[in-house]
Amino acid sequence: MSKSLYAVGSYKEYDMNNRFFNINLAGGALLDIGVYALSLMRSFMAETPDQVMSQVRFAPTGTDEQASIILMNKERQMAAITLSMHSKQPKRAMISCEKGYIEIMEYPRADKAIIVDAASGAVTPVEAGETKRALEYEMRDMEEAVQSGDVSRMQMPFTGDVMNIMTDLRKNWGLVYPEESRKTE
Repeated sequence: MSKSLYAVGSYKEYDMNNRFFNINLAGGALLDIGVYALSLMRSFMAETPDQVMSQVRFAPTGTDEQASIILMNKERQMAAITLSMHSKQPKRAMISCEKGYIEIMEYPRADKAIIVDAASGAVTPVEAGETKRALEYEMRDMEEAVQSGDVSRMQMPFTGDVMNIMTDLRKNWGLVYPEESRKTE
């Protein structure tokens, strides 16, 4: 993968008591929707990103309402992610490769994707599952992994990478939730 792009956004009315903007409830774009974008991008990268750049815009409550994140690893694979809680965007992932790209619609609850061959322009549609059952599929996968003891498909190293990236981003932004502040007192 040479580069990838993921944009996700939802328009949420400014209701500072709503979990999306409430700092006491760990609101904000990164924790609400960013985890999906970072997880998807990490799964397509051969190595952990070692360079992360970002910009953030805060809501009046101090939560992150918009962010742009650029990642790169030692293999020089790159990913660009945009997040927004205050502008409607398609929930679409684009994974660009040397010889084509994959477009996933309505991620993270996708049931459709297309694979496009860059040389010929041929489009191969892929359909699997049902969007309305996405959380059920996640639950079944987790249940099977726990019951079988086979956690290899859970991609724990990727999960650790994503959590570290999110923690580093929040530190760079100076975003500390009240509960975190109380723990250090």
